[in-house]
Amino acid sequence: MKGTGTPADASTLIYLAKADVFAAAGKCVGRLLVTPSVWREAVEAGTRRGAVEVAHIRLAEGHRLLSRIDLTKRVARRARDMAHQYALGSGESEVLAVAEPGGWVLVDEGRATRVAESLGLVPVSTLLLPALGAAEGKLEGTAAMELLHRLAGVTGARADVVVRLEAVIRGEAR
Repeated sequence: MKGTGTPADASTLIYLAKADVFAAAGKCVGRLLVTPSVWREAVEAGTRRGAVEVAHIRLAEGHRLLSRIDLTKRVARRARDMAHQYALGSGESEVLAVAEPGGWVLVDEGRATRVAESLGLVPVSTLLLPALGAAEGKLEGTAAMELLHRLAGVTGARADVVVRLEAVIRGEAR
């Protein structure tokens, strides 16, 4: 079932949790929508591994920064078909299946990004959230830079990418 917010894959949840930046991300894209497979991958599997970021994800859910959503039978079937057709994981296929036509999806996996584009969706990498927030006036420069640096630390972003995103946030690049 679709809801108000932006569908996010497990990598996005894990990165945001490790950086402890759910509130800042919410300013950029609103509430995150979490499908069943994404929850199983990020939270249930993370709990079994003893992953510390799980506590941040659960806290974000408690603060309504993310919402777990159920899938209708039709959407679940569409997600399974996409997973098979495009060789996607169940989380990525569910995220793409619940997205609104032309809407944003937070995905960090290359194949899912390409499939999202082919379906007319707008894939957004977690690392791009600060530049997006600054460009849309949802984050002021200092907050966007802080978010960028926190995310860069947990995503392992290359220095040249960070420098380019800093320039975008400062309004120096187009």
